[in-house]
Amino acid sequence: MDEKFKRAVIFSGGGTRLMIYLGIFAALEELDLKPDLLIASCGGSFTATIINAFPDHLSRKEYLQSEEYFQFVSGTVLTKQKKLSQIGLFSLKKIFDKRKAPFIEDVFNRYLVEMPQDLSLCFPSIKNVQFSKEIPTIIIGSELLFTPEECGQKRNERKLYQKTIFTDPETAKKINSEQITSSSESLKNSAIEEFLKIVTNFSLLESTRVSISDMFYVEPAFLQGKHFAGGAIDLVPAEISQHLAQEIITEKKQFYNAVEEALVRSVLGFSGNERLAETNQLLSGLQIDTTNIKQELEGHYLKKGIDWRKFEVCFSFPKNYQQFVKDMEIQWQYGFDQTMKSIKKR
Repeated sequence: MDEKFKRAVIFSGGGTRLMIYLGIFAALEELDLKPDLLIASCGGSFTATIINAFPDHLSRKEYLQSEEYFQFVSGTVLTKQKKLSQIGLFSLKKIFDKRKAPFIEDVFNRYLVEMPQDLSLCFPSIKNVQFSKEIPTIIIGSELLFTPEECGQKRNERKLYQKTIFTDPETAKKINSEQITSSSESLKNSAIEEFLKIVTNFSLLESTRVSISDMFYVEPAFLQGKHFAGGAIDLVPAEISQHLAQEIITEKKQFYNAVEEALVRSVLGFSGNERLAETNQLLSGLQIDTTNIKQELEGHYLKKGIDWRKFEVCFSFPKNYQQFVKDMEIQWQYGFDQTMKSIKKR
C-alpha cells in the first residue's frame, strides 16, 4: 500500500457549480494549498475533467466561457417528464412515502434532461482527455445491479446499486476497497451493495457521463455493455477521501430539499440529509462555505423553477452569449472569494 496523498479536494454535486469549483481550485493554488488528488461526484466530475484537460486557470475558465460550452448549456432539452402531472406528482407521492426504496424504481424512462450517451459529441475539444498522472483524479458513480425489465418489482431488501470508482491504474493501486466498506449508520438497509468496485478503463468524459446520471434527472449511462448511474450514491465521499488523503478540503453544502431527499430515499434507500450530516462530521477539517450560493448569485446562476402557466418544470438560461460569459465570470469569482474567506477564518 503506497503512502497517502498529502491533500485532496472534493468537488461534489451541482452541474451548475463547475465555474465555482474552478474558482475554488484557483484560490487553493494561490494559497499554496494545491490538492494532489481530485475527488469528484455528480456535476463536480465535469470540473475535474476540465482541470485535467487544460494546464492553467485561464485556459480552464476560457473553456467554460466558450461557445462550445455555451451551446451545450443553452441547448438543454427537457423531456415530457417536466410536466407537473409527471415528475411533479411523482415527487409529491415520494415525499409522503417514507419507506426506503421499497421498489426497483424505473430510472431508465423517468428522467428530466435529455443527455447524449456520448458526451464527446458535445465537447469535441476535450473528447480525448484521459486520467492524467499530473493530477490524480477519482470520479464516483454506481453500477446498476438490475435490468430495465425488473423495474417496478418489489426490492425485498435486494442491493440495487454498487458504488464504483473511476480512476487511472496507478491511483487504483492506492485503493484497498476492503478498507473502505462504509460502516455508515445512514446506509444500513439501503439499496447499496456493501463493497465498491474500481474501474480503470474509462476516459474522463465517459466517467463524467456516468457520474452526472442522477436518478430522475439524467438517463443512466450505458457503456461497455453495462448501465451506470450517478455520483449521488456518495455525494461527499468521506470514507474514500480519508482512505486516500491526509488532509481533505470540502465544501460546506446545503442540505437536500424535501423533493431531493424523497427521491434519494426512494431509489437508493437512505436519507440524503442523514448521510450529509454524517459526512460533515467525518470531514470537519477545512470546509469552504457555499451555503449562501443562491442569494449571492441571484440572477447569475441557472435556476430551476416552475412555469405555472404551462404547469411544468423550467430552467432559466442566460439570455445571450455575452450574459453567459458575464455570469460565468461572477460564478468563478464567487468560488475564489468564498475559498479565501473560509481559509482566513481558520
